[in-house]
Amino acid sequence: MNVKAIQVSENFSFYHRVSMATASSQVLIPEINLNDTFDTFALDFSREKKLLECLDYLTAPNSPTIREELCTASYDTITVHWTSDDEFSVVSYELQYTIFTGQANVVSLCNSADSWMIVPNIKQNHYTVHGLQSGTKYIFIVKAINQAGSRNSEPGKLKTNSQPFKLDPKSAHRKLKVSHDNLTVERDETSSKKSHTPERFTSQGSYGVAGNVFIDSGRHYWEVVISGSTWYAIGLAYKSAPKHEWIGKNSASWVLCRCNNNWVVRHNSKEIPIEPAPHLRRVGILLDYDNGSIAFYDALNSLHLYTFDITFAQPVCPTFTVWNKCLTIITGLPIPDHLDCLDQLP
Repeated sequence: MNVKAIQVSENFSFYHRVSMATASSQVLIPEINLNDTFDTFALDFSREKKLLECLDYLTAPNSPTIREELCTASYDTITVHWTSDDEFSVVSYELQYTIFTGQANVVSLCNSADSWMIVPNIKQNHYTVHGLQSGTKYIFIVKAINQAGSRNSEPGKLKTNSQPFKLDPKSAHRKLKVSHDNLTVERDETSSKKSHTPERFTSQGSYGVAGNVFIDSGRHYWEVVISGSTWYAIGLAYKSAPKHEWIGKNSASWVLCRCNNNWVVRHNSKEIPIEPAPHLRRVGILLDYDNGSIAFYDALNSLHLYTFDITFAQPVCPTFTVWNKCLTIITGLPIPDHLDCLDQLP
C-alpha cells in the first residue's frame, strides 16, 4: 500500500488576536476518503482551516493605569479614576485599597492580602470609596478582568483631606467679629481705641472663638493666615476647658501665641519660647489625635516650630484668640507631603 505524504499547501492565516484559546466543545476531525483499493490515503483539512480562521482567541486585558491627576478626595472619600488601552475586552474592574504604612506595604502586596479591601464588579473606569479615615494616605490597585484572566495596575498613592470646619460665631467673644463665611475672626477695633494694650487679663476674659467641630480621632491639618495681627493665640482645647479663660493657662488647652515680638507655646500656664521667622504669616497645625500630638509649623517656609506630645482624654476643638487685626482659617486641606511622617518609614 502506497501512502502519500500529507501536505497542507496553505499556511493558516489568523487575522484576529491570538493569546489564549478557551475550551471548545467542538472537536476538529478531518474528513477521510479511502478508495476501494486503498491505493491512496488523504486527509482534507480545508473545513478545519476555515473554522480556525474564524476563531477570535481572547487575551487577558492590558494593565490599567491609575490617573492620579484626575482623582479627587474629601475628608472621608476618594474617587479613583483610571484608563485602559483595551476597554472593549474588559468585562469588569476590581478596586483594591489599603492604608499606606511605608514602602514595605507596597512591596509585600501578595503577602498582605488580608489587609486589603476589595470592590468587585465595577463596570466604569472610576469609583468613589466612602468611609475612609481623614488625613490618611491609601494605596490603590485596579485590576482589569475578562474571561481570559486579569492584569493589575501599578499601585497608586492617594490621600484623604483633613476634616473641614468653620468658626462658631456663637462661641465668639462679644468684642470679636466673625465674617459671613465663618472663616475670619477680627477684633472690633472700635472697642479697643481707649487702650493700646490688649486686655488679656481683664474680667472679660480672652478674646477667643472656637471651631465648630470636636475631633476625637484621625489626623487633621489646617492653616491660619495672620493678617497683620501681633497679638494672637492658636491651638486646641478640650470641650470641658473654661470658656472665657486665656487659652494655654489651664491643663485643657495647648497654644502657640504671639505677644508683640515674643513667640511662645503654652500649656497649663507653662511657656516655652520659640523663634519663628520674623515675619510669620501663615501657621500650619497638624493634629494626630490617635498618636497624641499637635505640631505647629511655619506653613510658607515648611519649618517645624514646636510639637506637644499629649495623651488626649477628651475630644478637642480648634481654638483661636485675637487681640488686634484678624485671623483667617483654611481647613479641609490634605496633609502636606513633607509633614506626612508615614512617608518616611522604610
